[in-house]
Amino acid sequence: MTDDTISHTAGLVLAIASIGLFIGTLAAIPLVVRRLPEDYFVRPPRAHSLGMKVARNVIGATLVATGVAMLVLPGQGILTILLGASIMDLPIKHRLVRKMLEKPKIREGIQRLRAKVGRPPFVFPAHAS
Repeated sequence: MTDDTISHTAGLVLAIASIGLFIGTLAAIPLVVRRLPEDYFVRPPRAHSLGMKVARNVIGATLVATGVAMLVLPGQGILTILLGASIMDLPIKHRLVRKMLEKPKIREGIQRLRAKVGRPPFVFPAHAS
């Protein structure tokens, strides 16, 4: 294989991955936003089994990594990062989610998605409003 062929193949793979990520987030984010209860960002965290913690962290880390990729690829990067961080069960989670919720555009985007799927608006912590 020549360098041109490898470069062309890599570009094609990245383009297909970008399109897949874009379509995947368009489908997945509304589903996640629909399922979260409106008090999700203000209620105390629930205790979970070890298996559930591992699964949540793997799914959350995957969403965060995908969201970071979407910052430069097509897709809803910041919303995907926020949702991934909110799923994960890590000590930094609450600080990261609070910091992101302080941004009015992020809150507005989440509330718009919430309204589109016919759910009541999220309740945000007082310091993030």
